[in-house]
Amino acid sequence: MRMFRTSGYDRVLLNLRVLTVELAEAVRSQISAAIIALEQGKAVQDCQLQDDVIDQLRDSIVNRSFDIMSLQQLRSQDLRWILGFQRMAQELERVADYACDIAELSELKPNGNWPEDIQRMAQQLLGMTDYTLAILKEEQEITMNLADQDDLLDHAYASFKVALAECSLTKSNDGQLGLGLVVARTLERMGDHIVNVAETLLYIQTGSKRLAAAPSVEVQGGTVLQQTTGNGQVGSP
Repeated sequence: MRMFRTSGYDRVLLNLRVLTVELAEAVRSQISAAIIALEQGKAVQDCQLQDDVIDQLRDSIVNRSFDIMSLQQLRSQDLRWILGFQRMAQELERVADYACDIAELSELKPNGNWPEDIQRMAQQLLGMTDYTLAILKEEQEITMNLADQDDLLDHAYASFKVALAECSLTKSNDGQLGLGLVVARTLERMGDHIVNVAETLLYIQTGSKRLAAAPSVEVQGGTVLQQTTGNGQVGSP
């Protein structure tokens, strides 16, 4: 079996991925807790405490990135790696902040009877997060442009805005729709940040933020259900 040696400098660079995986797993846990709170109308007791831990992980990644850049003579490919993981840390931390917002909003509707669009958006977001985390942990290759999945969140949010506008004209139940709109907007923004993480991962690997001629795919719970080729044919992944 052939052995490869890594220098201390290489190990420091690789540690950025290790820390980012730890951060992403904490954020994924925060998202899951927020979605459960949304469904059950219960408060997340340690949301702020967990958010503080996530902030510390973010700060550790950012500070280590600056330390590497200030103390080392960087190789050309290393800058993309360092700045990429630094950006991912910042994007993930924003997702965690939004998850806390979702948890707080869930208390305004203790019966948990959110519209089906909200529930679908939450599960779509969780699937996008699981997919990105699997790539970050090197358990899965990048096989799709996650921005295509984010379009589903964008469309659901847009439909809420239309419904709120129509409801305002009739003066009926606009308060509940307004609350739903805030939740939908928050989920949509979380999706944007997850897409940024996935695109940064792709950029680190390839220098591009989107796959060339990537198939359109449907994801549920982090699993590819079907994919559509460029000629419109649907097949198994």
